[in-house]
Amino acid sequence: MISLTNMINCVRENRRLVPFFKAVFIYFALSCEADGPPSAWAAAFKCAPVMCLMACVAGCGYGWYARFVALGLGLSAIGDALLVWPQYFLPGMGAFAVAHIAYILAFGWKPQSYLTLYVIYEGVSLYIQAICPPASLSVLVQGYALLLTTMTWHGIVRKGIQRYGVLLFLISDAILGYSLFRGTVPYKQVIVMSTYYSGQFFIAMSALQRPQSAVVTN
Repeated sequence: MISLTNMINCVRENRRLVPFFKAVFIYFALSCEADGPPSAWAAAFKCAPVMCLMACVAGCGYGWYARFVALGLGLSAIGDALLVWPQYFLPGMGAFAVAHIAYILAFGWKPQSYLTLYVIYEGVSLYIQAICPPASLSVLVQGYALLLTTMTWHGIVRKGIQRYGVLLFLISDAILGYSLFRGTVPYKQVIVMSTYYSGQFFIAMSALQRPQSAVVTN
């Protein structure tokens, strides 16, 4: 199990993570999406934290795991940019869907906790029914949710700090989905983006640590 001390030491050893924290601070300080119309500047500031993580993982990560994580981060950044403009919602969702596939490939294909599988899939299924997306998007939303849920499952059953990352990613998307299809969420942008950036950070951190046994047995 990875302790908080080990995580802090990893951050200290990887000074390339500093730009990520600066980019997150700038994004929230400028409130790029909350104020004003969509713009290339808003997209750039929104993508910057994840792009910083991608650069760090690509330069300092270990093996194929890090390569797939870097790919997932890059695709996520593309999704971030596209979602700045409402008319690009579907392409943005598609970019994130492919990012989830990259993360699944990184986490591995041999999870053994089928109880975890059942709990996550059942929970997400009930959530989809509760938010009731429009009929025109129902199939696409369910397909995206399937990939997100599978990614979460694979991430949870693998040993490592990415466990926290996939759960935060799931929470972020759940709040975003509720705000899109069900109702308003107070401080939506702050909650969605803080959980999202934190999730991506933990996933990236897992790629900066030396490889270990991939799967937890129950």
